[in-house]
Amino acid sequence: MFGLFIGITSLAAASPCPVEMPIPGELDVGAMLGTAVAIDGDVAAVGAMFDTGVAWATGAVYVYRRTGDTWQQEARLIVDDADWGDMLGVSVDILGDTVIAGAWFNDAMGGNSGAAYIFERDGGGNWSFKQKLIDPAGGADDLFGRTVAIESDFCAIGTSLDDDQGMSSGSITVFDRLNDGTFAWSTKLLHPGGGEGDQLGLALATDGDRILGGAPWSDDGRGEVHLWERLGGVWTPVWEMSNSGGNADDYFGFALAIENDRMAVGCYSDDTAAIDAGSIWILEGTPSEWDITQHFAPAAQTGEQFGVSLGLSGDQMLVGSRFGLVDGISAGKVDVFSRSGGGWAATDVMLPTTPASDAEYGWSVAIDNDHALVGAPYQPDRGDVLAFAGLTGPCGCATDLNGDGTTGVDDLLTLLEAWGATDEGDIDGDGNTGIDDLLALIAAWGVC
Repeated sequence: MFGLFIGITSLAAASPCPVEMPIPGELDVGAMLGTAVAIDGDVAAVGAMFDTGVAWATGAVYVYRRTGDTWQQEARLIVDDADWGDMLGVSVDILGDTVIAGAWFNDAMGGNSGAAYIFERDGGGNWSFKQKLIDPAGGADDLFGRTVAIESDFCAIGTSLDDDQGMSSGSITVFDRLNDGTFAWSTKLLHPGGGEGDQLGLALATDGDRILGGAPWSDDGRGEVHLWERLGGVWTPVWEMSNSGGNADDYFGFALAIENDRMAVGCYSDDTAAIDAGSIWILEGTPSEWDITQHFAPAAQTGEQFGVSLGLSGDQMLVGSRFGLVDGISAGKVDVFSRSGGGWAATDVMLPTTPASDAEYGWSVAIDNDHALVGAPYQPDRGDVLAFAGLTGPCGCATDLNGDGTTGVDDLLTLLEAWGATDEGDIDGDGNTGIDDLLALIAAWGVC
């Protein structure tokens, strides 16, 4: 049993603000920075699959660390065994001190069979390659590593063109994390009743003991999603949903997100609101009794492909539209949805700072509590990634008067110089720099 509600309303909310995230200086022209993005607390990973790691398009992953609202590059991850065109960074995920990245055109088990790489950060703060993962039964053109996801005790890797159930039927491979920190092959998940062209694993999301996989090309492109749960140590299919009422080439299941009792599914070529305008489906509850709502972009536009990417954290959700119009340019945009009063609605939009035609801003998104990342892999001329803060609270750190990510002595001196004036020391916004501002600064002393 479930309830279906079509939502197009919009609520007012405080706006997220862009924060500093520098472009790597070593990035090559055409690197496609922002192909994939992931965030976990104060650390983030950004894929650049056409970057020159050790040869043309071997790819790279850039790791950033956040202090306050400012991100700084911490590492550039490449692999020595790469060959031209491997495209490391087509997919990334991060959990604590571990990064996993897909290299879908690696030739480990035949041409373009694919691989995934594990990187770890040691106690000294240094990142290094730890392990290469492959499908032991893989073959040419499988594209193992097209999608990746990591949890504390396992990782999952999508192989969208695996042929186990027919050409390009797809699969998801699970690796368990052992006591020594390495990963060992565990099982392969197949589409229950799958067949040729389904491309299971083209979308992938995990949460705890659950794996959510998309097969957006199944049923003539109407699409399906499948949920597995680890029950008694065995990965068991517990739920599936097809877009049986949709149209061919809707691609339901191309983007996925899952957290606790919530899931979201992107259907970027849904024609309901307009041709290829897209939609998303939000599911809450349990597989036996989902509450399901379908949502469209505010002022949906033909061809914007709303739902091409999804990010979910608590009561906030990001929805990418890679061809969304900004000032009349199909640069891409990201809508923010919030849950309030028992329902979801669009509350804000995150726009590119320099809109460029077909930059595909919003091709990738990631969110963790108050912070978010948006990738624009075709932004001239290297790609781009933008960072935002203020998703759940006030934007920025009001007591960080000099913008260095901390509240400290320099901020105190700035406040004292502005004492009695309506200057930058006016933290509480009452028009005067005084004792209340001083007390607020002292209370916030340290990292914002």
